Amino acid sequence: MSWGDELWDRYDNVVSQVTQGTRELDSWYGSFFKERSKIENEYARSLRKLIKTYTPKDKKKNREDESTQTSGFRLILQELGYQSGQHELLADSYGKDCSRAIESRLKEVKNDMKKIKKEAETIEKNLGQSYKSLDGKKQKYQKAHVELEVTMNTFQKTESDGTISRQEVDKMRAMSNKKTRESDDTKAQYAHQLIQTNKSQQEYYYTLLPAVLNNLQSLEIGNCEFFKNLINICVKKEKEVTPIVTKCHEEMGNVIGGINAKQDSEIVINRLKTGNVPPIDFVFEELMPGMEVKSNGEKRNSMSRARSKQVLNAERGNINYFQRKRELQKKIEAQESDVLKGQKEMKSLQLMIQTYTQNPKFGDAKQFQGELDAAAHKVQLLESELHAMQTELVDVDNTLENIKNQSPAINQIRREKSPSGSLASSLLSTQVSVSSTNDSLDSGQESRKHQGLDSGIYLTGNTMGRTSEWDEDVYDDLSTPSPSEDLEKVVALYPFESDSADTIPMAEREEFFVIDGDQDGWTKVKRSDNRFFTDVGEGFVPTSFIQSLK
Repeated sequence: MSWGDELWDRYDNVVSQVTQGTRELDSWYGSFFKERSKIENEYARSLRKLIKTYTPKDKKKNREDESTQTSGFRLILQELGYQSGQHELLADSYGKDCSRAIESRLKEVKNDMKKIKKEAETIEKNLGQSYKSLDGKKQKYQKAHVELEVTMNTFQKTESDGTISRQEVDKMRAMSNKKTRESDDTKAQYAHQLIQTNKSQQEYYYTLLPAVLNNLQSLEIGNCEFFKNLINICVKKEKEVTPIVTKCHEEMGNVIGGINAKQDSEIVINRLKTGNVPPIDFVFEELMPGMEVKSNGEKRNSMSRARSKQVLNAERGNINYFQRKRELQKKIEAQESDVLKGQKEMKSLQLMIQTYTQNPKFGDAKQFQGELDAAAHKVQLLESELHAMQTELVDVDNTLENIKNQSPAINQIRREKSPSGSLASSLLSTQVSVSSTNDSLDSGQESRKHQGLDSGIYLTGNTMGRTSEWDEDVYDDLSTPSPSEDLEKVVALYPFESDSADTIPMAEREEFFVIDGDQDGWTKVKRSDNRFFTDVGEGFVPTSFIQSLK
């Protein structure tokens, strides 16, 4: 069925229907798409905010110590970020794409409606003019007919009246004939106009008006099809992102499966382990005849003083040897990589020099000699630093082994293997253990001095164990390291002018102690002397302007 056939008498209602449908396309469905876009955008924005809030802080220096739980959670948040990206695509599809499409459709419908209305007004005006012409012809015909009737009645009366002259009768006859002709002419014109008007009316109601109504029906159908296609595009877009979101969920499942609780517990060991051992056993103090016996309170005070000194010295000069070993291993690995790169560079330069020497036409080989010398010097420095690190690593390994040898468990094994197993052998074993402790400390101290490390006690309070009163002088003789000896020493590569209150100027080749490590490209240092400046010798300097002297 078509509107032209069924709704020929409802043109105004049809126009209102199409206008209302077009208006709903913008105000109703368009608002829906905008709101849906807003929801998707807000959801994506909330996900981004959630990810930013709960992303674990990136520890660049100790990334390898990160637990599988933390790294897994970071990867899950990364996949969640991919999901938020898909929701942003949906927001664009529902928002920008739909808005542009609706705007284009409204413009098109508006132009078509304008043309249809103008066409309807034209055909209606033409029909009205035809009606008006028919009405005019009909009135003329009616007027002529009335005048003819009056003239005929007058002529008949005149002709029958004997008192009227013959001349008057002929005059009235002529008038009657004239009115008859005029009536016939207007009748013919009226009949002709009637035929034209009926034809125009039929054309209007059976051809022109149905065409207009059918055009309006096409607009209505077009609006419906447009909405259908538009919502279908959005649904297809959601179907397109669904596999991606599903893939994100699968990746999250894989990440969750990769979280290893046992491995994480071992990571904690590697991150916190010091290499120290539990305290050694108490020494049996045999009382000989005539020996003065101190009270229990004095004994406890003496042991507390000795132990307090031990803890204090450990806190002042403590180095976590196990972590130092891990740090050295990382540095050695990186240094070996740099040495390998430098050696490859030297080989390349040597090959260039050899090639240019054999083929002088290529150029002067001397231009590469300076670069080769600089590369060789750089490799020598790297190898020297690498050797120092390796030597220090050997020293640290020896120190850790010496500390391990002081373990009570090892002493227990020694006592169990002792043939006598008597109290005297226990005393002898303990004394030897204490003596070896002092020897290992002295050995480690001398070795660390040779490598530029801190000198002092490098065991925690628990490591040294509980000592008797006669061992107190062992700890009194140990020197306490100065604070500067614990700090890394650096040298300025370039001069720097201070431009704020928390920074300090520095001269080229000036030496500093590092107080606080790199923070966003700035390192807090303290002057080693006042040779270059006499101002406050502590503040921040650019990290890229300094180099470690280790």
